Amino acid sequence: MNSISQKKLELFSKLSGDFNPLHLDQKFAKNSYYGDQVIYGIYQVFLTLENFFKKNQKNIKIQKIKANFINPLFKNEDFKLKSIKSKNNFLKKYEIINKNKILSKIDFEFQEELKLHNPYESNLFNKYDAISNPLSKEKNAKEELKYNTILFKQLFPLCANYLNPQNIAILLASTRIVGMKIPGLHSIYSSLNLNFSNDSIENKQLIYNYEKHHSIECYLIDFISPCKGSIKAFIRPQLVKNLNYKSLVLKYPNISENKNFKEQKALVIGASSGLGNACAKILALGGAKILATYHTKNIQEDIPNCDFLQYNVLKPSKISIEKIKKFNPTHIYYFATPKISTQNNKLDRKMLFDFLDYYIFGLEKILSFTNPISSSSSSSSSFVEDLPLDMKEYSIAKAAMEIYMKYLKKTKNIEIKIPRFPRAKTNQTLSFIPQDLKETDELIVSMLLNKELK
Repeated sequence: MNSISQKKLELFSKLSGDFNPLHLDQKFAKNSYYGDQVIYGIYQVFLTLENFFKKNQKNIKIQKIKANFINPLFKNEDFKLKSIKSKNNFLKKYEIINKNKILSKIDFEFQEELKLHNPYESNLFNKYDAISNPLSKEKNAKEELKYNTILFKQLFPLCANYLNPQNIAILLASTRIVGMKIPGLHSIYSSLNLNFSNDSIENKQLIYNYEKHHSIECYLIDFISPCKGSIKAFIRPQLVKNLNYKSLVLKYPNISENKNFKEQKALVIGASSGLGNACAKILALGGAKILATYHTKNIQEDIPNCDFLQYNVLKPSKISIEKIKKFNPTHIYYFATPKISTQNNKLDRKMLFDFLDYYIFGLEKILSFTNPISSSSSSSSSFVEDLPLDMKEYSIAKAAMEIYMKYLKKTKNIEIKIPRFPRAKTNQTLSFIPQDLKETDELIVSMLLNKELK
């Protein structure tokens, strides 16, 4: 098994000039679309080539290379490089996998050659000089081909010995272009398809054009010289922010005036973002007294009559349990969830059990030391009806949660609410493709007031 450390990511940033914080900054990445630091796509390409050279110690030039970065590979995540058999001895195919999940596919054709001298300037990039400069408007934009040979050899010693220097320089320049320039904004690789021409290695500039996709947040970058081909790069989605409390006061004046929830002592589990966060604020608007929990991301908001508590639904601390007991909730609103991801292969046992731990056993634990007298609410999902093929584990767990909640009604005499919410506008549903999603506060209001969604 392999993994990539923080130190190696930092070295690669100085080598490539790509200082995208999505790769380097743990705090930034944690609050991003992916929730963790993502390994550079081009780093994965060089790792694949490094693996190839372990059994093929000869000088080569890549003629063609294709790579698709399907799922993110995270910092310190274990992975394997899998070689796919090919009848062509000069065509190599690899997959980067974690368990049954394909993260990346990398194919390349090569030819053997004599060892060439390296004509490129030995340059070490500085993050203070590499400010993200998105969307230069010039046609036939130019990027200097240069890299630090000593640092490259430290990270990829076999590539340094056997790979054509022009291949190295262009691949490094490509990640710098994507992360810092086109589209910039700290965006990321989706795929590349390059054909290295027979241009002189003395050509020290990479020339390219670009255009934005007409319907999605994606840029197509066309390389003109000294290689030809294209890169697809996505603009990193901006995190969703719920309406703040003051905005909700203006949006729902009737709830604020009528104080619909003034009799409630509400425990809201998973209130740092998304549906749980909206629920805490709507309840406060209606006069409830609230204890709102978060797992790792502290809630930096001013919500009236609301105290905050760090709480791990899988392994709650004695202190947090005692605070919840002391609060003695009349209502529990449960929104705890792991990271929701897609899975196209066979049923993933671990993923399914992770969902069940959160959706059933996490709530069961809370009910073992509380005695809510009115309702225990949890959001189910329309996926239980729609059954999307790439969300099997999530849909099964949500269906199991519905049955568990019905048992609560029978065995504990608790009023339950388990609405099948459509996809909501949260950080879990961020996408590169425009979507028509419901606002979290509107879903919560429909649940709390038993209203039909418009």
